[in-house]
Amino acid sequence: MKFNIIKKETVTSTNDILKQEWEKFESGTVLTAKHQTKGRGRMGRSFYSPPTGLYFSILLKDVKSNPATLTVMTAVAVMKGIYDTFGIKTQVKWVNDIFYDGKKICGILTEGAFLKDRLQYAVIGVGVNIATENFPAEISEIAGSLNKSIEDSDRLLQNILKNFESELQSIQSGEFLKFYKENCITLNKKVRLISQDEAYLEGEAVDIDENARLTIKTDSGEIKRIFFGEAKII
Repeated sequence: MKFNIIKKETVTSTNDILKQEWEKFESGTVLTAKHQTKGRGRMGRSFYSPPTGLYFSILLKDVKSNPATLTVMTAVAVMKGIYDTFGIKTQVKWVNDIFYDGKKICGILTEGAFLKDRLQYAVIGVGVNIATENFPAEISEIAGSLNKSIEDSDRLLQNILKNFESELQSIQSGEFLKFYKENCITLNKKVRLISQDEAYLEGEAVDIDENARLTIKTDSGEIKRIFFGEAKII
């Protein structure tokens, strides 16, 4: 895949821009910014995006995978890219939060539009806290940083994209899922799954299937496979 990297100083949200203008950009376009004024995470949450992190979105067109699978695959590319750049091993909490030293250092947001039963396009947004030291009070207990130099952001981007291309080429094999599950802190834990409408269920996270769905075994023994939501470890 040929990546066309567009660099900006400040944007509202790299995801929003690529979503709004996806028709004029080629598949493989990467929009990166030093600062986002309206960075977004999953379930409508804001994503704190000061000029001490790496923020970028990747546009894919005519996509054969579902958004959850793309998110999981991207998480693998990010974890491998961080290791290639800094020698740091990270972990992932299903489906899109990457952790280092017990705190969230990266979030991933996949958005797009379906045409019949296929994704017409997908925009995959990634935000990595590289050198951020101070966080807003409401997230200071859970947000963390790699504590590396922001000067390494370009190298980190290149390593993530290198791994992204490799994982995307072999996505149908499902090989990326093995790495993801080996580094997932959600599995084999009691979780409470909260959806956007605040409905939830509790049980043990026992697996992640080939479609990136979290498999939960409830206290009554019922098996549920979940595409979307936040799995809070309890």
